[in-house]
Amino acid sequence: MTGRFTAFDAGIVVAYLIVLTAVGIYFSRGQTDLLEYFVARRRMSWLPVGLSLMAALNSGIDYLMQPSATIRFGLVLLAGTSSWIFVYPWVSRVTLPFYRRLKVYTAYEYLEARFDVRVRTLAATIFIVWRLGWMATALYVPCLAIDATTGSRMDLRLVIAILGVLVTAYTMLGGITAVIWNDVIQFCVMFGGLGTTMWIVSTHVPGGWPELWSAAGRAGAAAPSIAMPADPGLLDRLRYVFMQPITLPALVITMILGRMASYTSDQVMVQRFQTTRSVGDARRAFVINAAGDAVWMFGLSLIGVALLAYFTHHPLPAQYEGDKILPYFMSQVFPSGAVGLVIAAILAASLSSIDSAINSCTSVFVIDIFNRLRNAPATSHGQVRLARVTTVVLGLTGTVLAMNVARIGTLLEIANKLINAFSGPLFGIYLAAMFSRTTSGAVLVGGLLGTFVSYYTAYHTAISFLWPSAFGLVATVAVSVAIGALGSAAGAPMARPAEQLTWYDVMRAAG
Repeated sequence: MTGRFTAFDAGIVVAYLIVLTAVGIYFSRGQTDLLEYFVARRRMSWLPVGLSLMAALNSGIDYLMQPSATIRFGLVLLAGTSSWIFVYPWVSRVTLPFYRRLKVYTAYEYLEARFDVRVRTLAATIFIVWRLGWMATALYVPCLAIDATTGSRMDLRLVIAILGVLVTAYTMLGGITAVIWNDVIQFCVMFGGLGTTMWIVSTHVPGGWPELWSAAGRAGAAAPSIAMPADPGLLDRLRYVFMQPITLPALVITMILGRMASYTSDQVMVQRFQTTRSVGDARRAFVINAAGDAVWMFGLSLIGVALLAYFTHHPLPAQYEGDKILPYFMSQVFPSGAVGLVIAAILAASLSSIDSAINSCTSVFVIDIFNRLRNAPATSHGQVRLARVTTVVLGLTGTVLAMNVARIGTLLEIANKLINAFSGPLFGIYLAAMFSRTTSGAVLVGGLLGTFVSYYTAYHTAISFLWPSAFGLVATVAVSVAIGALGSAAGAPMARPAEQLTWYDVMRAAG
């Protein structure tokens, strides 16, 4: 039977969600303090952490976005996977040993040691806003898929509410340990669904592999572009470069910067690596993460090419063009059972990102904002209870935001505007802190200005959606370093010796 989301499919999805909840309940018994709740006492091995990282990094956004984006822009999108080659030296030699030697719960504790509590609070607030946007988008996507495959017979807001409550519940109960092991389960479900989708889509293409090769060449043929004006000047050339929706150099540059930012200033990544037993385990986890991501993206791009080939020979209703093309194909072609498996895979990809975002935002709020401003020790009575209450509040906030995500645009635009725009200013704060002698006041100004630049570029200019984060990064670093240098030249006192915690200082002291 095809064309419907059957009771059998619903049973598969419900069984999968029950398993996730059971894992949260199982690990809830061991959550006695924040060392366990947030970093699993730093005893996790590299394999589950690597699989968890990959699942957390890639959400259901990719499942719907990558195939439709491949149809629109072509296989040039796969160039982004090359960024892992450049990011590995940065992660393995710079950030991993740095954070392990600091022995912190969150990435933002370092900023107070380096500057002051104002910078720490600014960065923590930017992170929470950033990850709430990610959480909302990741929660919206599987509900979009369910809506499309069921022919809009289910209330979209109700589905968002149910999933939001469920993921909040198991994250609240089991802490980071439950998050990691649920992400391992979700990694397996994600790739099971990916393999099933690749096989069904490719076997339904009229003409087989020759048609797939032909479709690969046609992918991106209708991609929007900006025409170069006649007799262009320097400003025209710059405008042409930055206003093009997607180009190969822009894609590679922004992916490298975005991933460097994630593994430096994103609590989701930093916290996950802090759960491992050693730097060596953390490096191996990163390799697993990178390899899994590359396979994931290539598989989703192949699905996009196959969908293009299929709908060259079959009509596609206008309302299902773009991000709904894969769910529509599933509703028309997939046999009963396969729909449920792939919906579960999309849920797995999404919920693995959501639980990581909730737990990381909770750790930042409790450690960097509540405890710091109230001078409460991390080991005091009731800290786990506070963390659980915060988890519920943040989870419900993300759920409410998810109900309004659709107004922003396509998933590719949402991913870059709502989610990634804040990563640049955060990364800029860390680059200034780690590799310059600038001051807290300079970084405060730079971080605020960089955040404004990212926001303004994303929502009030015609510049490509790839660039807002990079523009915010450059503005943050430039302003932070320039103001610090001007203050030094004017005779203003530099930071106290105890605050001189650049990357070089930390590595030299530990070495």
